[in-house]
Amino acid sequence: MSDAPTIKIALKNFKFFQERKPLLNGITLDVVANRILGVIGPAGSGKTTFLRSLNRLNDLMPDTHIEGQLLLDGEDIYHPGFNVVSLRKRVGMLFALPVALPMSIYENVVYGPRLSGIRKRERLDQIVEQSLKAAFLWDEVKDRLQMSGLRLSGGQQQRLCLARVLAMEELEVILLDEPCSGLDPISTAKIEEALTVLKQKYTIILVTNNTKQAARVADDTAFFLLGDLIECGKTEKIFTVPDDKRTNDYVTGRFG
Repeated sequence: MSDAPTIKIALKNFKFFQERKPLLNGITLDVVANRILGVIGPAGSGKTTFLRSLNRLNDLMPDTHIEGQLLLDGEDIYHPGFNVVSLRKRVGMLFALPVALPMSIYENVVYGPRLSGIRKRERLDQIVEQSLKAAFLWDEVKDRLQMSGLRLSGGQQQRLCLARVLAMEELEVILLDEPCSGLDPISTAKIEEALTVLKQKYTIILVTNNTKQAARVADDTAFFLLGDLIECGKTEKIFTVPDDKRTNDYVTGRFG
């Protein structure tokens, strides 16, 4: 029996251009299923462009094109026949600023499932409880589900947004772009705790400017610089004996 890891996402010499300017320079990278990949690097290194390429959010930018391949379960997501709506149900994203919808906590969570055609109250109730529990928010809000999501604290709103992503039944991959950048240490710890549990079911990619956060929660870490992937490996190795001096300089705080 082979113990080879399952590759969930594979980039093969993937390049991303906007207005003919390269933002990603030939990235080749395998993302292993059911692990957390931390993505680190200074501002302008291509981290967010990389993340948004994975569910084709970059399609919304003007005058862009790609070269190379980006595979999800072996399928090229940039193939002309690939269903982008289906892709975004499978690959959900959490942004730096929590964007709670101006509606109740309950309606925030069931927004996606309702759009997918789920109508049965019993099933929606089940989704709300499961998603809020998975986002480590249920115990704080279970008695006030009809309260506006906008009345929650910033950290609670971010976990509500995570619950909204988790409510998508087809979800396989969770992308997080600086999800804790504006949060206090307690809220950050709750998000991190949720991620370490969620990787049992999902593949997680976490872009963070906080190298200590990557060291705490990521199984593997990729270091980006000026649109290049400098190196990627087990987090412990990247933070202790990286192959490239630039990686070492970044993780030890010499620049960035």
